[in-house]
Amino acid sequence: MRWFCGMTLLLAVVLEVGSDVWAPRRASAQDRWNVPESAKKMKNPIRATATSIQKGKRLFAEHCAMCHGDAGKGDGPMAEALETKPADLTDRARMTLQSDGELFWKISKGNPPMPDFEGTLSTEEIWHLVNYLRALAR
Repeated sequence: MRWFCGMTLLLAVVLEVGSDVWAPRRASAQDRWNVPESAKKMKNPIRATATSIQKGKRLFAEHCAMCHGDAGKGDGPMAEALETKPADLTDRARMTLQSDGELFWKISKGNPPMPDFEGTLSTEEIWHLVNYLRALAR
């Protein structure tokens, strides 16, 4: 009987600890990107003028806000349905760590559930989006 109680207690501890270790964690968008060094070094050829930022804002509203939210906080109407939480694009510390080239690459190539926009948006439009993202994180 003593052996049975001990084993039951041990099993309960293992299951409790194991549930924390093996439980699926909702990954954040930043956890899963492998951006090539060459992309990180890309320079934005489009100046961040008010016109460029406005173009980026329009593109963001059309293509990005459904997941990232109107204000870019990762709280769009589709966000809860996604296994991977959309990035909070207003997080200055996180955004500062990424080069314009990294942002361009991420928008271009995507990483499920985020779609790639390489065939949907022009290179120029993607750079306008990068300029808008920089404005969001100020």
